[in-house]
Amino acid sequence: MELDELKGAWAQYDKKLSENLKFNEELFRKTNLDRSKREMSTPLAYEIFSVVVGGIFILFVLSATYRFAGDSILLISGILTTLLCLIGLYSTIQKVNLLTKIDYYNSTVLDLQKALAQMKRKYLQYKRGEIFVFPIFALFAMPIVAKGLRNFDIMAYTGRYVIAMIGALGLGYPIMLWIYKNWYEKKLKNTNDFLKELDEFGKEE
Repeated sequence: MELDELKGAWAQYDKKLSENLKFNEELFRKTNLDRSKREMSTPLAYEIFSVVVGGIFILFVLSATYRFAGDSILLISGILTTLLCLIGLYSTIQKVNLLTKIDYYNSTVLDLQKALAQMKRKYLQYKRGEIFVFPIFALFAMPIVAKGLRNFDIMAYTGRYVIAMIGALGLGYPIMLWIYKNWYEKKLKNTNDFLKELDEFGKEE
């Protein structure tokens, strides 16, 4: 009888231990997935903000283009700037789609790693495009932006135009690099580290 009671007590203890281990495993998994999702919330928020700002900027350029349509240079500047902004807006929306489609809680670790790798590859493609297009965008946008904001004809002042171009490029590229390094590369590295830790934990089971 004592042996049976001992076996019963041991079975109950073993059951509770197994349940506790399972709970800890689930907690560890959820914690790492929560941390992964939280890390990627920064680039997502940035891209959503970029969509909003980009949309507002397009409306501003369209309004300025309509107001100064009588000036052929400003008309061309406005049209080309709008087209480039629409291309940029499209690429930003694509990045938002990539980030929002990542399913952190119903995917395997391998699938998550693949999704993040795909997102990084796509982002780098878009970012390369933005880096090459940015000087052209600044060149075309300055006349209509200067006229729309300050009613200033920058085309009449070649020196100021050149200085503004150099300033835009000198400021724009470091900002792009900083955003990528701190809001993408670092966040992706942290997220992949969390997933790698989760994957290694699963292999030890």
